[in-house]
Amino acid sequence: MTSLKSGTQFSFDLLAGALTGRDAARATGTLHITGNPGGRIHLRTGGIICAESPGAPGLDTLLTTGTRGAIGETELHVVAMTATQDAAFTIVAGDIEDCVFTPETFAVPVALTSTIESVRLLQETSRRMASLLALKCPLSPHRDRVGPAPGAGLRDHGPTRGEILAHATGRRTTRDIAFASGRSVFPVTVEACRMVADGLLTVIPPTEPENDEVPLPRSLRRQLLPKLFKQPEKKKS
Repeated sequence: MTSLKSGTQFSFDLLAGALTGRDAARATGTLHITGNPGGRIHLRTGGIICAESPGAPGLDTLLTTGTRGAIGETELHVVAMTATQDAAFTIVAGDIEDCVFTPETFAVPVALTSTIESVRLLQETSRRMASLLALKCPLSPHRDRVGPAPGAGLRDHGPTRGEILAHATGRRTTRDIAFASGRSVFPVTVEACRMVADGLLTVIPPTEPENDEVPLPRSLRRQLLPKLFKQPEKKKS
């Protein structure tokens, strides 16, 4: 099982610094987060209108077919908020390499009708990470692959657990299961962790060694690499 604690704290600190820093304060533009899975956070006058990540199902995935035109603005805002919070969690649960703010704006699927303060989104992300890490068997949504434990499918476990079991092929992470089931990554990951603790799911060992080291941000690498590869000065004879 992948260790989450040190990597997620590092990622959270990088994101928090970028969102509350001088560049993003009261600004309109986009915060680009590189890493695994990375993502983008869109801001308007310092408030967040949307967060998206390739590691989290977006608004279109969370909305069932034909629902988008049938629900009202309030319901659509709730789903957009859910997608934004899940994207932020998914970004921090992975590895952040760098955060760069640009004044360039991009079209978003649905902008929140009222912006979220950066501090509020960070507080919610921190709460979710703390909840995940407090579980008996915390899983990395990006690395840990899960499969059904022997005998797990012999009884009814309810719709949520049953759906997770159906998609837990042994080759999928909880992030993959979230996409397959059209659900958010955070609740799927939390429920899968509980299912591991209850003996319904098992974590599949990786086929090759994993490197759990957290990559340095690009800005630090630029500073450190020349020093690491600097040739020692020759002693004068």
